[in-house]
Amino acid sequence: MQFVVWIITGGYVEVFNQFDAYSLKARVFPALIAGLPTLTLLFLIVPWDHLDLSHLIAVAMGGVLLFAFADMARHRGRKVQERLGTGETPEQWLRGNPDVPEGSKDRYRDFVADQLNQVAPTVEDETLRPALAKDFYRSANAWLREQTRDHSTYHLLFGENITYGFRRNLLGLKPTALVCNIIVLAVCSGIFYFRPAYFTSLPNIDEKIMMAFAAVILHSAYMIVAVHKSVVREASRAYGRQLILSCESLIRNAK
Repeated sequence: MQFVVWIITGGYVEVFNQFDAYSLKARVFPALIAGLPTLTLLFLIVPWDHLDLSHLIAVAMGGVLLFAFADMARHRGRKVQERLGTGETPEQWLRGNPDVPEGSKDRYRDFVADQLNQVAPTVEDETLRPALAKDFYRSANAWLREQTRDHSTYHLLFGENITYGFRRNLLGLKPTALVCNIIVLAVCSGIFYFRPAYFTSLPNIDEKIMMAFAAVILHSAYMIVAVHKSVVREASRAYGRQLILSCESLIRNAK
């Protein structure tokens, strides 16, 4: 049994080692949160008083599903980003946007224009040619992202990016999570009503099923109340603001 435990523990450590800090916090964590009731049901209805090959297979399948669900979080999160128009936020550069002080934006705009070897948009450009102005600001943000990839130097920006990715991906997984919760409720109700022999042989099965019910209800309430578009937009604005403010450090380093 100790050998099986060692394989399971080492396997999951190896699984998590495959993810960098961003992928772990912005993709894997949303995947784990979205599937929490399903995992709760799994641990409640499987006897863990002993370990054998079947448990090793189940844990290995869980690792594969973790990779698949994390990839789903990334894919669904990108769909959310396309639908909400978040992520780039070039409008934060526009004059009149309160997210960054105007005086700072004037300096940052001139600095980035020099780096891009382009002419910064004027007030008239933003008013009469908004598409041209936003194209410049998208280029500015793309340049800034390339210049701020050192996470140790730009840790505040990296933290805001993780927060945005986490909220975006969790919102993308919201429909899947709620469907899984309905399935868990159906399974628990079936066990509670039909009393299959396997499940009735498990110790304290009624208490465990009630715990699963409670987990599904609390989890569904969290997904419905806390996971929505406004928190994704808020995180996107916070990341965009910090991205523009990173110009301060770049200007200082360029001197």
